[in-house]
Amino acid sequence: MVKNVIECKNLTQFYGKKKIYENLSFSVEEGEVTALLGKNGVGKSTTINILMGNLRPLRGECLIFGHHSHALPVSVRSKIGLLYEGYVTYDYLMIKDLLDLYSCQYKSRFKREIFFELFNKIGVSIKQKISTLSLGQKSQVVLGLILASSPKLLILDDYSLGLDTGYRRLFCEFLHDFVRSGQRSVLMTTHNVNDLENLLDKVVILRKDKEPFVGSFDKFRQGLRGFSLDKSRDLSNIKGIESKTELNGEVQIYGFLDEAFSDAKELSLSFEDAFLGYVGRY
Repeated sequence: MVKNVIECKNLTQFYGKKKIYENLSFSVEEGEVTALLGKNGVGKSTTINILMGNLRPLRGECLIFGHHSHALPVSVRSKIGLLYEGYVTYDYLMIKDLLDLYSCQYKSRFKREIFFELFNKIGVSIKQKISTLSLGQKSQVVLGLILASSPKLLILDDYSLGLDTGYRRLFCEFLHDFVRSGQRSVLMTTHNVNDLENLLDKVVILRKDKEPFVGSFDKFRQGLRGFSLDKSRDLSNIKGIESKTELNGEVQIYGFLDEAFSDAKELSLSFEDAFLGYVGRY
């Protein structure tokens, strides 16, 4: 029987009078990689904070391994590897010291070989101080430490912060093998959505004041279509349009559109194109 590692039910959150979202429900199953996506300000980091018990929703509930997120026992927290956007590292320590600290904390669960598989690609000394590293190098060290702690659930809030294109791709490939090797689950946010094309099982795409998309990655990729039509074309009878963009005398429409149009050209969409077509470019 498939287990829900994360289960969010009817989450509703406001900041003052500003609604972030209402009745948001989604789950992350065991062995599943899920992306929580959307523009800035739609509630991605809010959701991460609710998951980690730092914030309680106005209404609804969030369960992690069957426990309420605001009251997770230590035994459950120890199963979670967390990367926050804008994470803090111990800049005054050497990388070696930080490695020893994590190794002591997680004991036999800590897999040094996993850390070094990622770390060795940075090209810096293990005796180098954290303060001397670039933002991208710090990210690589922290990601290596998190993966080496053998979590059953990875929560990665903007994991790609500071990483160049090559390392982002390397990390996604490594993460794919890491997840499949031990029935681990991942919930991740990022603005570099094309990196996730071959990694995701499910997507949760949040939008301001609109219904989110919650479903399989394949359903989103196969269902979201784009067409280019003459600007003078009447669009009022076309159902399912999520967004439209005018460009060079033509209008591009995006949505879960069942029909093709004889007077339209269907667009070839990358995942990023489809994502922007769903949430709107601006």
